[in-house]
Amino acid sequence: MLRRLGSGVAIVVVCALVVTACASGTPNATGPSDPAPSHQARLTAATCARPHRAGQSSQSFTFKGKRRTYLLYVPKSYTGNAKVPLVFNFHGWSSTAAEQMALANFGPIADHNDFLVVAPNGQDRGGRHWSFGNEPGLQNDVAMVRALLERIQGSLCVDGRRVYATGMSDGGAMTSVLACTSADKFAAFAAVAVVLYCGTSKGRAVPIQAYAGSKDPVVPTAGGQVNCCGNPTLPSKASTMAKWGTHNGCKGYSDVMIHPHVLRRTWRNCKPGSATVYFLVKGDGHTWPGGPSLGSLGHATKEISASKRMWDFFAAHRLPG
Repeated sequence: MLRRLGSGVAIVVVCALVVTACASGTPNATGPSDPAPSHQARLTAATCARPHRAGQSSQSFTFKGKRRTYLLYVPKSYTGNAKVPLVFNFHGWSSTAAEQMALANFGPIADHNDFLVVAPNGQDRGGRHWSFGNEPGLQNDVAMVRALLERIQGSLCVDGRRVYATGMSDGGAMTSVLACTSADKFAAFAAVAVVLYCGTSKGRAVPIQAYAGSKDPVVPTAGGQVNCCGNPTLPSKASTMAKWGTHNGCKGYSDVMIHPHVLRRTWRNCKPGSATVYFLVKGDGHTWPGGPSLGSLGHATKEISASKRMWDFFAAHRLPG
């Protein structure tokens, strides 16, 4: 989440770098990161033997000579004897993995449904954020995430066809860039408060959700100048999702008010294995639906839980294989 308007979101960075990140295809994640055993070599068709204590723990690894940190949540139901899904959970600008874990609160959902959650920390320069490759002195975080995924697959019992990404604000931007560059590794995506489109997605139609508040004071949901970060202009979130709908081969959409303040737009007749869904919450701000209201960042609805809806969406999708 965003901690204060003065820090803003990484929109300037995103606008400058997302096209480059997407156009370059999948980054090379090789380098002097910690070695991870081969996923296929270590897993049988259905089982493995990788126990881990339940709960949240702080972890780190070395990626291209730098120490990177993350939080790992292992559900109470995890045995280490069967492959389980994995959700990446990305924080917003000037936030942290710990704050994002608290904001999304996937723990109870993970305990009930037996999936792992990993929340990496971005890089702290002018506010902790995600870098997509062209910021001097900062690592390419898309490559870092791919390396972290390989590491987790080498140490825990992960179903490689059921890996997902979500995030808040700058974390929504990170999720969007992964949808563009890493749809070969991630099965589905869900972005909150910021969603981007760059039109590659490794040639694959992808399942994607987005959530927005109609009164977002930072990133205007209807499009326009961002209220921070050099005041760049972004398109509306609905038009961005329409581009994803076109990418997914969808034909039109339908709108349903699923709660008094929650509009769900679902694109129809999309390519097999894909989906495009947009939630607009009337009156909400730059917030996570179902999470806390955040002062000057606005109200957060309790009519829906983005986290629960995301998991239902993720659980319905997996990589072809």
